[in-house]
Amino acid sequence: MTPDQFARIEHAFHAALARPPGERSQYLLDHEPDPEVRAAVQRLLDRVTADHGDGDGEAPADPLSDRLAAAFAAQAAAGAPPTIGPYRLLHELGAGGMGTVFLAEREAGDGVQRLALKLLHGLPTQSAIRRMARERGLLASLDHPLIARHIDGGLTQAGQPYLVMDYVEGVPLHQHLAEAPGALRARLQLFLGLCDAVQHAHQRLVLHRDLKPSNIVVRPDGRPALLDFGIATLIAGDGDDPAQTATVAFTPGYGAPEQRRGEIATTATDVFGLGALLFDLLTGRKLSDLRGRDGPVPAPSRHVDDAALRRGLRGDLDRIVLTACAEDPGERYATVAALADDVRRYLDGLPISVAGGGPLYRLRKFVARHRLATAAALLAAVAAGLFVWRLEVERQRAFAAERVAQASRLRAEREAGYTEASRQFLASVLAQTSPNTLRGEPITVSALLARAAEQLQADTRQDDATRAVAWLTIAEVYDATHDPRPGLAAAERAGALLARHSPADPELHARLLSVRGSLLSALERHDQALTTLHELVALRERQRAEPPVLTQAYLDYIEAALQAGRDDEVETYARRGLAVLDAAGDKTSEQRAGLLLALVAPPLRANDLVEAERRLQAAQRLAKTAWDADNLSWFHLHRLTAQLREEQVRHPEALAEGEQALRIAYRVYGERSRFTFEVENDLANTLNVLGRSKEAIEHYERGRAIALAIGLDPQTVAMLEINMGGVYGESLAQYDRAVEIETSALERLRDQHEPIALPWRARGHMVRAVAYSRLQRFDQAYADFDAAIALQRQARDGDRAIGTQLRLVQTLVMNKLFDRAQRNLDQARAEVNVATQPEDINYLPGIASLAAQIAMGRGDLKQAAVFADEALQRAAQSPAYKNPVMLSKIQLLAADVALRQGRRPDARKLLEQAIALMRLNLEADAPPLREAEKKLREASL
Repeated sequence: MTPDQFARIEHAFHAALARPPGERSQYLLDHEPDPEVRAAVQRLLDRVTADHGDGDGEAPADPLSDRLAAAFAAQAAAGAPPTIGPYRLLHELGAGGMGTVFLAEREAGDGVQRLALKLLHGLPTQSAIRRMARERGLLASLDHPLIARHIDGGLTQAGQPYLVMDYVEGVPLHQHLAEAPGALRARLQLFLGLCDAVQHAHQRLVLHRDLKPSNIVVRPDGRPALLDFGIATLIAGDGDDPAQTATVAFTPGYGAPEQRRGEIATTATDVFGLGALLFDLLTGRKLSDLRGRDGPVPAPSRHVDDAALRRGLRGDLDRIVLTACAEDPGERYATVAALADDVRRYLDGLPISVAGGGPLYRLRKFVARHRLATAAALLAAVAAGLFVWRLEVERQRAFAAERVAQASRLRAEREAGYTEASRQFLASVLAQTSPNTLRGEPITVSALLARAAEQLQADTRQDDATRAVAWLTIAEVYDATHDPRPGLAAAERAGALLARHSPADPELHARLLSVRGSLLSALERHDQALTTLHELVALRERQRAEPPVLTQAYLDYIEAALQAGRDDEVETYARRGLAVLDAAGDKTSEQRAGLLLALVAPPLRANDLVEAERRLQAAQRLAKTAWDADNLSWFHLHRLTAQLREEQVRHPEALAEGEQALRIAYRVYGERSRFTFEVENDLANTLNVLGRSKEAIEHYERGRAIALAIGLDPQTVAMLEINMGGVYGESLAQYDRAVEIETSALERLRDQHEPIALPWRARGHMVRAVAYSRLQRFDQAYADFDAAIALQRQARDGDRAIGTQLRLVQTLVMNKLFDRAQRNLDQARAEVNVATQPEDINYLPGIASLAAQIAMGRGDLKQAAVFADEALQRAAQSPAYKNPVMLSKIQLLAADVALRQGRRPDARKLLEQAIALMRLNLEADAPPLREAEKKLREASL
């Protein structure tokens, strides 16, 4: 037989043995497809029946349990309960495939303590006894209010293992769901408590391996308690290494696929178990009744009868359960904390991570509508030209309406009337630019619009429709010039006038919805923007509008959805737009190119770079034929390409694309635009990676000035300042300036506690800590390091917490506090887990590098050389060290060790490799490159 078959025999035997004798054969037929395995299990069951009989009750698990049952009867008749060590066994609480649980008591001080004692099946080997003692120590380390505390354990006089735990009063999970299920939110809160308990154990290197409803007790106050934590580790395998034990005792219907295959259990196994428990909590049904032994976990919404609950489960909660219970462990949530975070996001009404949204990315306005952006381009030339462009757009709108079928002619006539009204209004506005009117005052768009608004508000002679068109025109020009606050006020005035007419003219109403949605999105009032633009889409769909008109409504909605980070909706509406164009035979229009470009953002934000590249190339191919050279959409294409190249670690290409986007931004949007600010920030980040720190600072400073001038929200300004402070401190050695900038940023974020702000607050403290340490202000540095790590823990961002710990180690090494540095390095190394979080491999080169620095500081050059070699090997395996600047730092460290050991040829070789990489990616006067060249000259002497 194969190892997998042996594992299945053991599992099936214990599971069948837990059932009444008359049900065991049928259970095997239902749950074990392999006839060879069934036959072997049946032989074992027959032997048990022959040895112990086949009475009406459950058969005992083994002879020792038989003898214990007999002892219960004999001693109960004599008036004395049986004992195990200091524990008196009162009565049986339950039994299963792994053992039997008794209510026990022992003398404790002035009273009697009630406990739960679990007597495990079988006699352990010497290896298992040693492992049991070690793992009992791990279980004893669990200290969580929702975990039944491990108290004691050992072997009976007959050699049978037992464990003693807290006795928790309450009811099993499914009994609780039947008697008092509570609302969906209450059940999810209960589940989050279980997640916290399991995550607590994982942080102490303990797996549960048998998460199931019978191991959950709900106390009278509604709080859950998790039982049998880690018991599976005590009976699994014969090896002496707990890291190599594979769980073969698990509960059908709740066991992970890897357990069925006899593979090593990991934290992903417990993620599966929690997903299975969540299924039960959401549906009130037992997953084991629906899934069987080998079947995939179904979507919860498919197994509830209540229509309202089914709608509530469909979508996010279905995705959460199916992701947690994925057949492949690598496709599940990486950690229990990640699973819990998505449940919390669902409760908070936020997008969940497995729905395609990127959690932790700054929401940005990505796609601008072509029509309005063109108006902004003309604004860069002269203010009056903008109004002429607006008039031309209105005229083209009328011409397009006149070309539609006879059924649309009435709409075209109304549109022509509105165009004439807009023309007259704009002519009156342009008349304000005459020298007699201005009397030497400068001509500005804001001044012209202010005069127009004053004139319109004072003039009550025009009818409501004409005045509404005028206010709409003002709102659209404000939107085109990216001045949303007065634009929204103008749109609201237009809306109030249109509301007096019932029903309102559909075309004017559509224009109002379009501009109002765009302005709300610019003000980051995302929910209101999407509600408004959804109404626009519904209006166009009811009208069965012409393909270009309907597609433009989809593009309007997509623009706001991108700004709001609703990537699933971007996908939905872009696909709808493409379907409309396909049906119309449109394969080459500007709108189609815009839809293809919008589809790049979701995979990019989800870090699916292969799919993002494929979609970008499709958009680029069409753009070359669909857009003329002056089309503003090139700005978005260049910027998006730069962002993708940055993620692909193709920094020179990212820089070239970003520079093109910045040139268009200044030409079209000018210096008072969020678009210009964002590209300045992007370019600064890229230049800093390339070692061109002085140029990076110039872009950061310009971006910061723009942000302050146009009044961007404090969080956005703070994010730029945090990056900028890092360059001042880490690259330019201007530590006082770095402290000043980071302090400003942290003050802006002081009252920001939403999840998106926590990582930035942590980074601000970390960057300031490094600067303080360079200024020899160590108390302040260590306080900032502690604050950064605490914030990262609060955000459940263990990945960045490891990185911050490594920065702390760097500071301690610099201050020659090598013992403390070693302790912190060991702690960081213990938190790295490549098995469950493959991205942690990126920390291994840095850990080895710091170990080498500590060894050098202690004078142990031989050990330093070993760690330096390890750092080089780890860097060759790490995706993050494809960045040539990061790789060159490892090479410089190894060269420094070689020089100190007198190995000049090795040092020269490493320095030459590092310098070659740096010359390709850094400016000739970059400080790291100059320092490396100096060391090479010393090594050549």
